[in-house]
Amino acid sequence: MKTLFRSLAIFVAGAGSAAVVAGLYPNEPIGPELFQERAIKLLAEVEALGGYVAIAQDGRVGIYTNVGACVPPVPIPKWPANSVDPRSLELGLMALAMMNKGLLAEEPAPVYVVGKCRPYASSTFKY
Repeated sequence: MKTLFRSLAIFVAGAGSAAVVAGLYPNEPIGPELFQERAIKLLAEVEALGGYVAIAQDGRVGIYTNVGACVPPVPIPKWPANSVDPRSLELGLMALAMMNKGLLAEEPAPVYVVGKCRPYASSTFKY
């Protein structure tokens, strides 16, 4: 009888673990072409969001609402096909990670507007 309960407990633990793992990973198969197509679209979107990021730290993201008021227009370099500006991409990725931390911590407003051109009087962007 003891062995039966032990076996049942092990089975339930294994089934529970499998259910948790199944929820963490996508179920649909994907090929390299579709993965690359989706990644290229996502790169462009994250890079575009990164252009608005002023500061991202402590689970909060400060954004500029009018980037043109702070930074004079600069010539855009010629990037290879489907690539994006690595600086804006990095800011976008950091902002998404900080926003996720804020949402996990149930931060009421993980995204906020900073001053016109500087997040704080004498701050620098922190990673």
